[in-house]
Amino acid sequence: MNKRAWVLMAALALAGCGDKDTAPDLAKLEAKVATNATDPALREAIEAPIATDPDLTREANRDAVKPADKPLDGALPAHLPARDVKAQVMKLTGGRLLPTPAATRTITSTGDAITLSGIAAQQGLSAACEDPRLAYDFGWAQRLPAHLPLYPGAALKEAAGTDDPRCAIRAATFATSASSGQVLDFYYTLARRAGFTVERIEQNGGDTLVGKGKGKAAFFLTLRPSTESGGTEGDLVVNQAR
Repeated sequence: MNKRAWVLMAALALAGCGDKDTAPDLAKLEAKVATNATDPALREAIEAPIATDPDLTREANRDAVKPADKPLDGALPAHLPARDVKAQVMKLTGGRLLPTPAATRTITSTGDAITLSGIAAQQGLSAACEDPRLAYDFGWAQRLPAHLPLYPGAALKEAAGTDDPRCAIRAATFATSASSGQVLDFYYTLARRAGFTVERIEQNGGDTLVGKGKGKAAFFLTLRPSTESGGTEGDLVVNQAR
């Protein structure tokens, strides 16, 4: 129903509240409303553009709070059943997982980096880059090397990387319902079969794998208990070198 009809109905309702003998002639009232000859406010109400006018769609909500540029929680859960996750793990590892050796050393430290860019710099993985800062975008997780992909079925929480002329960094933060041991065995197996030498370190109560490949190729994986899912959360940073 348009604004003109609403105004007319309101006027008729007010008129109906009075004495029947003093009720104005309906034809005259309608003519008066239609011509807007009497009340400036009434004229403004009828002639003003309404909010649903297609021509005003860009102005209708100009002062509204704008949505965030990206989701508050960037997690991208794969929602894979445990059976499918196991099948993918077996497929990627050639049907056999190598057990991860015990930690060779224990490190307790403070002031550890909490961002992917900071981890890459702290571990020296971006030392050869012209600019050690990483660009953040979920697309970088899809560009992880085939020999060190995201853990099957994991929820991607953050990803970053760079195609610096001197290095190629790929990094991702993920969460999975798998245990820390399962994730360790998966990455240890893949890394060893890709020719990396791998060291396991117990760091601040969590598990860490440090791998060295040919030339300057290297990776760093750190795992910790997930406070959200009760499984495991990890940061994987890979330097494919150049």
